[in-house]
Amino acid sequence: MATAKTAPRAAKSATEAFETVTAASTEAVRENIDRSLAALSEVSAFGKQNVEAWLASATAAQKGFEAISARTVAFQKAALENHVAATKSLLTSKSVQEFVEKQTDYAKTSFEAYVAELTSVSDLVAGVAKDAIAPINDRVTAVGQLIQTGAAR
Repeated sequence: MATAKTAPRAAKSATEAFETVTAASTEAVRENIDRSLAALSEVSAFGKQNVEAWLASATAAQKGFEAISARTVAFQKAALENHVAATKSLLTSKSVQEFVEKQTDYAKTSFEAYVAELTSVSDLVAGVAKDAIAPINDRVTAVGQLIQTGAAR
């Protein structure tokens, strides 16, 4: 008789223990799935930001190359016009001395203009490189911060 009373209690106790373990396991699985989905969302957002940074970098580089190209074409056009004007001026020289002076002046101004343009284009190239690398540099910094955050966890 005592066995008949304790058997249902033992079955009930075992059932309650099973339900407790099952509920805890279900909750743990649900928490792990939620964390995994959150991590996947973070990875996806991070990847999207990386792609956006590469696109921003490419856009900055393209605009910079366009500016450099336009500047180079403008300089070449001006140099050609100056060359034609200098040639006309040289052809109107009245003496060898005047010819040499005009040639010397033209060579000097052409060289100074070339050096000034080279310096200016060099600064423009440096600016383009800086603008193009900035988005990538920001993402590298973000990766470093992500690594530090992950190491702290």
